[in-house]
Amino acid sequence: MSGITGPRIAVLLVVLAAIMGLLLQCSPTSTSTSEQETPRVKIQLMTSLPIVWGDGASMENIIAGKASPAPIYVHWKKHYDIAAVDSFAGLETSDTDIVMLVQPPAMDPADLAAVDAWVRAGGNAIILTDPMLLWPTDYPLGDKRRPLASGLLSPLLRHWGLELQITDDTASSAELQFPGARITAVGIGTFKPVAMHDEDKADCALSTGNVMARCALGDGHAIILADADFLNDALWSEPAGNAAPDAPRLVDIFIADLQK
Repeated sequence: MSGITGPRIAVLLVVLAAIMGLLLQCSPTSTSTSEQETPRVKIQLMTSLPIVWGDGASMENIIAGKASPAPIYVHWKKHYDIAAVDSFAGLETSDTDIVMLVQPPAMDPADLAAVDAWVRAGGNAIILTDPMLLWPTDYPLGDKRRPLASGLLSPLLRHWGLELQITDDTASSAELQFPGARITAVGIGTFKPVAMHDEDKADCALSTGNVMARCALGDGHAIILADADFLNDALWSEPAGNAAPDAPRLVDIFIADLQK
């Protein structure tokens, strides 16, 4: 947690290049002719964030095609073959390229086991798990449609040798610098290695500040970030020219890295 704790921290710059060297060679997803001729990456997404239909979307609006997906989901639909799911039954026999867990709801143990087995067998995962989500929502407390306030992936993370922790200054914002993208995060957490049997433990490299991990598990890999609020377009800075905002570009970089 070095460099993250302390009173009245307003902005924090965390340089992640140490474990993200491979990403220097990755460029954001484009819409070039060559890309259009390449099969699109197939993603299964599980999330509690109101990004698929928009916050407060009614069934009537969804059926009528009047729902407003969040900009991050619009971006993903444009560039990837992505499907939002509420179960990972059949994952092992699917042609999925990447599983994305983005502040998912409480997962059934069978789904957690399915993701673990699938990654170890050669699958790839991107996990955004936030210990203190500050995402604005119209859904009241207790509503099942409300985004999960704190990540509930401890069983999976501990099985991989990691523990998600809240920082001492959860109210501070943080600017995270990656090769090719800089994002603004709030309520960000850290990862702590935990002792476990070597045969189960993932080989995880932690970033500066321990806010991100890149793990090798069996034949697969996972990129894990202790924040999900950065996907909220209210936190995005205005991109230059026609470039994509840094937040979706960062996930593009993660996806490209896992597809190598």
